[in-house]
Amino acid sequence: MDTNDYIKLYNLKVDPKLPHHYIIGIATRSVLSKNPGEIYLKYGPIYFTNDDVVQVAEALQLSKDKLFKTTSEEALSGRGVSQLVASLTALTMIARMKQASLHHFSSEEEISKEDFEYLIKTAKTERTKELLKDSKLPP
Repeated sequence: MDTNDYIKLYNLKVDPKLPHHYIIGIATRSVLSKNPGEIYLKYGPIYFTNDDVVQVAEALQLSKDKLFKTTSEEALSGRGVSQLVASLTALTMIARMKQASLHHFSSEEEISKEDFEYLIKTAKTERTKELLKDSKLPP
């Protein structure tokens, strides 16, 4: 199975032209803080590639195999993505608890944490607001 087959099978949003992926968590400063209501980078970025997405998809498929019984943990570990999945799972849980929004970005080139911080600080323009809205993951 090639990457395109996995994209169709698992409805994953990966593009061979955009191999770098990032998940970030954005939160709002509390009313009692120095800058109440300001949004900021709270979590991440967690970085992964298209290949990591394929490895997770293969691990999921392997864990569902009835002939060669494999646990999810064994499948993820065997594909080298158990740490990535654990990080994403933890990030999802803490973001829900802390009422932070999660956002997914794909890029042709690598993006630094400072670039994400700058993006969030400039989220007052319509273009940046739209970019954050479009990148938001479901809760």
